[in-house]
Amino acid sequence: MREELVEAAFKLFVQKGFDNTTVNDIADLADVSSRTFFRYFSCKEDVVLDYQLVEYDEIITSLEFRPATESILLALRKSSVNVTKCCEEGAYGIDPNRFKILRDLIRNHPSIRAKNNELLQSKKQLLTELIAKKLGVNHLHDMRPMILSTLLEFVYSAAYDIWKEKKDSAPFYDVLDETFVLIENGMNYPCVY
Repeated sequence: MREELVEAAFKLFVQKGFDNTTVNDIADLADVSSRTFFRYFSCKEDVVLDYQLVEYDEIITSLEFRPATESILLALRKSSVNVTKCCEEGAYGIDPNRFKILRDLIRNHPSIRAKNNELLQSKKQLLTELIAKKLGVNHLHDMRPMILSTLLEFVYSAAYDIWKEKKDSAPFYDVLDETFVLIENGMNYPCVY
């Protein structure tokens, strides 16, 4: 039933737009009551954000098992790019046809973006603690783990903006990888003016 509700929701998001789609519309299209919808989701934003939570959890899991011989930024890049590539190609229960819509809604819709920021705070804390563990430091006394977990948000945001400028000519995960590589190589460029 959950997948039927997700399918109905995305069909309506494309046809009517997110704001013009109601929970009742989704339930009607899935041929269930709105009460059934609320057994699976607390609101229509959750239909979109389920994806983001899955992706973040998979990045944390992937990072946990990266080799200790890798630098932390390289491990974070490989985990993030590999998981995002899998999501973009349809892994983890993510429909690859919805990937672009999901990214656009998460990045651009105010209520989804706000709820996403709220939901990801606990995930960010888990990521910070894992990075601290991998570095062998205490995240309460060393700022690097928090900087790196916050950097992940920045990299995804910057990669999305670049991806949209490229008119989707490259897969998102390639742009994400390029963004990480630039940061890894250092961005303290000399000024010419």
